[in-house]
Amino acid sequence: MTEAGPGSPPRVLLVDPYMSRSDPMERKFVELYPSLGLLTLGAYLRSHGTQVSVVDLTFARDASPVGRALRTFRPHLVGVHTKTLTFDRAVEVARQARAVGAFTVAGGPDSASRVDTYLDSGFDAVVPGEGEVALTELATCVAMGRDPRNVAGVSVRREGKTVRGPHRPFLRDLDALPLPAWDLVDMDRYLGEWQKRSGERRAAVLTSRGCPFDCSWCSKPTFGRTFRQQSPARVVEELVALKERHHVDYVRFCDDVFGISRPWIEELIDRILASHLDLQFECLARVDLLKPDLLHRLRQAGLVRVYVGVESGSQKMLDLMNRGTKLAQVERTAEALRREGIRQFWFLMLGYPGETLEDIEATLRLFRRFSPEEYSVSIAVPIPGTRFHTAVKDRLLGRKSAPTRGAGGASLLYEAAYPESMYRWEQARFGLEAALGRARGRITPKFASQVGHVADRIHERVATPLLTGKKTGPSRAR
Repeated sequence: MTEAGPGSPPRVLLVDPYMSRSDPMERKFVELYPSLGLLTLGAYLRSHGTQVSVVDLTFARDASPVGRALRTFRPHLVGVHTKTLTFDRAVEVARQARAVGAFTVAGGPDSASRVDTYLDSGFDAVVPGEGEVALTELATCVAMGRDPRNVAGVSVRREGKTVRGPHRPFLRDLDALPLPAWDLVDMDRYLGEWQKRSGERRAAVLTSRGCPFDCSWCSKPTFGRTFRQQSPARVVEELVALKERHHVDYVRFCDDVFGISRPWIEELIDRILASHLDLQFECLARVDLLKPDLLHRLRQAGLVRVYVGVESGSQKMLDLMNRGTKLAQVERTAEALRREGIRQFWFLMLGYPGETLEDIEATLRLFRRFSPEEYSVSIAVPIPGTRFHTAVKDRLLGRKSAPTRGAGGASLLYEAAYPESMYRWEQARFGLEAALGRARGRITPKFASQVGHVADRIHERVATPLLTGKKTGPSRAR
């Protein structure tokens, strides 16, 4: 590897190995945005004198852009953003980079949860926490030919053992971060794809880092339970920049939880309204934070869609998950969203330890009652480092699941109360109910009720006994 000479800045290549055409879930056709982590990281590195290039494989046919960038840019360091879905391709990127003498670093949620796995797979280092300052120092160290083992916030392998650098504190002032370096990716391609699909030019904005809540299935490897937030003024500065530079008219706030502080969100609403941005937006929020009066103001500011983690229609299950929410809050929020005409996307989870058939029926009853416009029903995934994983680690099946979101997947990964076929059947029942909900304006309520009744009878008399070997009592879902 070529060392940087006196006054020569380090060269860092950042890679997003996600490739939408090979994603069986096609998640980025729902969330088709460039990695904000990489764009913020790139902007920070550049502001500190580092040369930066990004390879974004989202729209690529294969990984050949990585090879071209390695030959032309000749980076000292290659940083790879990691997710469970992209593990194999991330490892291949690291192999190519090391073959030309570049130092390889893994960052992002998956490598933060599995530091040793990534080091064993060929990465020279892992940055399991916040990356801006750590990677800036690491790039300088590598470019000058020095051993990076003592760089704070960096883990490396020495003599077969993982060596973790000193602890690095989190950034305190998120307002000091530069705006994301949108020029490092093909923003016109992203915005054009959105315009084709939705008629809108959509972009993502992150206003905070971390989540202070403690759901037992949720993994927080990068930020833990810390919570830091940009000021409303800084958020609006970014919205204005997206509007002026890229003609964005729809924004997704992709915070883990949006609007934790009521005074903060009230000020943000005031500033959005005063700026006359004419933007629509969506966010992920908790039902206990979305008070009806706040939803009314958010609707005035442009809110058109909310993702909510309902998870279950059983209070027992919400308590076991340590959600900290009540069914009454779910009901109040769902009713308020409907009144305001805000689309609601429900996240639901099946298969969490302690769940019974009656708990699943309670979830279906809740779903049937409010008929959200969009939903996802996933099978609970025990992620390493969570209390859920600790509780079931002796019952893991050694399988991989194609994830549908942070804690949900498409396969059963541990010995749960019922076989996977049962949970897939239950997912199909939610699908039928959603279809009936969408068709209610085109078919009579009587016919919809008859179809649902027949489905419930099949579930009660045939499917459930067949799939579980257990007799069930009368169905009370309808």
